[in-house]
Amino acid sequence: MSLRDRKAGPPTTHPKGWEPGIVWDGSKGEVSSGPLEDEPDDALWSELVADWGVTRSVRIVPGSVQVRAWDTHDGRRLKYYRARLEPSSTFEDRADVESLIDEIKRRRPLSVKTAQGGDRAFVVLLSDWQVGKGEGGGTPVFIKRLLEAFDRIEAKAKKHKKAGVEVVYLVGLGDLVEQCSGHYAMQAFQTDLDRREQMRVVRRLILDLVERMVKIGLRVVLGAVPGNHGENRNSSGKAYTTWTDNDDLAVFDQVAEILEHNAERYANVTVPTGAIAEDLTMTLDVCGVLIGFAHGHQIRQGGPTTWWMKQSHGKQPIGKADILCVGHKHHFALSEGSGRVWFQCPAMDGGSYWWTAQEGASSPSGVLTFLAGTGCGERGWSDLAII
Repeated sequence: MSLRDRKAGPPTTHPKGWEPGIVWDGSKGEVSSGPLEDEPDDALWSELVADWGVTRSVRIVPGSVQVRAWDTHDGRRLKYYRARLEPSSTFEDRADVESLIDEIKRRRPLSVKTAQGGDRAFVVLLSDWQVGKGEGGGTPVFIKRLLEAFDRIEAKAKKHKKAGVEVVYLVGLGDLVEQCSGHYAMQAFQTDLDRREQMRVVRRLILDLVERMVKIGLRVVLGAVPGNHGENRNSSGKAYTTWTDNDDLAVFDQVAEILEHNAERYANVTVPTGAIAEDLTMTLDVCGVLIGFAHGHQIRQGGPTTWWMKQSHGKQPIGKADILCVGHKHHFALSEGSGRVWFQCPAMDGGSYWWTAQEGASSPSGVLTFLAGTGCGERGWSDLAII
């Protein structure tokens, strides 16, 4: 029997609250039948729902049907039915596994357009070199290890250049020098270069990496933050001047001045205002993604996530960053559990016997690199590599 056959004929009025119709918000609703002679069966309920424009598969909530008798002006006694609706869990709602398998078989790779220009940048983090440290073969072994890393960075930069990346950010994350005393008891005995020599080696290494990037044809952006080993300390081992009186910043100041005096050769090398940090942290807009940099010695209990959250709550500039890069801990770590990502860089020094003796822990050396920018997708970064 059709819906038309089951209806008792249209009355001129309806009981208030029982007017024929449907309410559906996508997850729940209610349907009123209008006047009928008999209680609707499942087929009639489905027809009513479809007539009122709900295309999603729904069902009557069991036990929710209500009935109201209504006497019309012409003496007829009609019945109205009302019921609650919910999404149906019938088999028809399930995915068709055979169709899914066919789609997988037919799928062809997309032609991915390479991001161009300012959409992505190559970021190279120079962290915890501690030039002059005598452990792990000392400075001679360190130089060999770092120059081999530079070779691999150069190869990766060429690959990125071919893919449309046009700029590289070379950022010092602190502790590039070892200093000579004031950090631990055996430091003065173990160092194999004095302070001036340490700074000279670091300066030459930074210039070498800049030169490699310039030869490839990349634009170069320099930046730096201060570490604890670069601090100007007194005989008691305490920093006693300013937070920025720091060798990690001084070597970048010197490199910037050298490049400035050869402006034609290094026309594509820039040091943005504030990129050589004016306090303990620094932020840069890298192709539309704000990246914060800190050495990490100021981070205490709770680690980078807690410290970063406090910086954000305190409305500090680094609290606005999309990505945070830190060093200091001498091992690689990554977290994006807070909704934003932080990277912790490995060190390039020769290790620490005392740390290993205490904790039994050690970590391979390396230079952390990645691509950053709006062209990297929703994370804002890609192609992470430890070189």
